[in-house]
Amino acid sequence: MTIPIRLQEVPLSQIDFSDAAAEMAANPDGLRTSLLAVGLINPPWLKPQPGGRRFGVVTGARRLQAAADLGWQEITARLVPAGAPDLYCLLVHVMDNAFTREFNLREQADLAVRLLEHGDVETVTAKYLPYLGLPPSRSHLSRLIKTAALEAPWQELAASGRLGLTAAARLADWDPAARAAAWPFWDSLRLSQSKQEELLDQVAILARREGISPAAVLAHDELGRALTEPDRTPQERVQAVRRHLYAQVYPRLSAARVAFETALSRLGWKRSPRLRLHPPAVFEGPDFQLEIKFRDAPELQQLLAEIARLTQAEGFDDLTHR
Repeated sequence: MTIPIRLQEVPLSQIDFSDAAAEMAANPDGLRTSLLAVGLINPPWLKPQPGGRRFGVVTGARRLQAAADLGWQEITARLVPAGAPDLYCLLVHVMDNAFTREFNLREQADLAVRLLEHGDVETVTAKYLPYLGLPPSRSHLSRLIKTAALEAPWQELAASGRLGLTAAARLADWDPAARAAAWPFWDSLRLSQSKQEELLDQVAILARREGISPAAVLAHDELGRALTEPDRTPQERVQAVRRHLYAQVYPRLSAARVAFETALSRLGWKRSPRLRLHPPAVFEGPDFQLEIKFRDAPELQQLLAEIARLTQAEGFDDLTHR
């Protein structure tokens, strides 16, 4: 597609940023530094709006914002004709960014939906998803479409990297009340993608088992205390939430694990950081595992003597007898 392009000085006051919100997620500090050091290297692309006195952003919103933050009054821009097809402008934005930075999840979802307005699922999946940094997978496209439908606060988390694609798509399948109940966990905690999916898995299991909604599971008093306990660090809150959900999903296994750890502490096994006694997997099977860390022969001999002493302690047989 060949479109005539021209360069023009454009007053920043005449540029409409409203359609470029998804591109504004990144902090423009680096761009401001670059503009101060060497000026504008890659002009943004603009498109005249009806009437010809204002301009919409085709691509380069972060460059424009950085220039505005520096107090620039005008900027050199590439202008596409007012009649340029929307697909052309969209692809300019995609290609302008695809090889210089990573799209965040909010941008990926927004662009996927916009591309689907101009092409079928197969074309968007095979041709355009790789430019967004994603595999050409229909399942990925499906998750992006769901992510794009989430409420604005979730979109902000997606833009910041605190909401994973799989978790976002699963949350989109929940009703608004359930998402509202989940929001404090994502807003307050820093959950890795695997921990996000673990939380959703466990909530789903409990909801099915008890015949209640995910919102009701998340409203449990003890879970709320784990989330908001003021004396805990953020990481301790994450662990408290995980422990509570694990205990609810696997009550017998959780109780066995707590009893084992309590017995280890009582018998003194936790005093040496160089020794670790592990129970059988999921507390089934006959074999325990002993982990020893040592630097040299004297330390190993010392640890072996400590093991001999610990295994002879009163109550050790009860620990390993099930």
